[in-house]
Amino acid sequence: MGKYILLTNKETFQTDLSNDGLEIVETYNFYFFEKLRAKYSIAKVVDENARIKMSEEYEGKEYVNHIRVKFFERFETIEEVREELYEIVDRDETDPSANSRLVKLESASA
Repeated sequence: MGKYILLTNKETFQTDLSNDGLEIVETYNFYFFEKLRAKYSIAKVVDENARIKMSEEYEGKEYVNHIRVKFFERFETIEEVREELYEIVDRDETDPSANSRLVKLESASA
């Protein structure tokens, strides 16, 4: 099983990154038409039994789940996770007119 997973935070959908079973490696802000749309974090799984708290607000109510890491797509290397992330956000650094951009944050846990 792979060592790395990709976690997402959006305005209404939040993944709790403070987890002893995870080590955050890198975090990126995703902008679409210059508006922040999501924050993606690459995490190393350090405890196979860890559960990740995910919450979502919908119609004024908050829904919370604790999902075991075994249910997340896993990757063997950080490079594999980055490739997946670039595909998700349709990153094309060669296109100067691209409407989306990914910005790596200095602090991985930001």
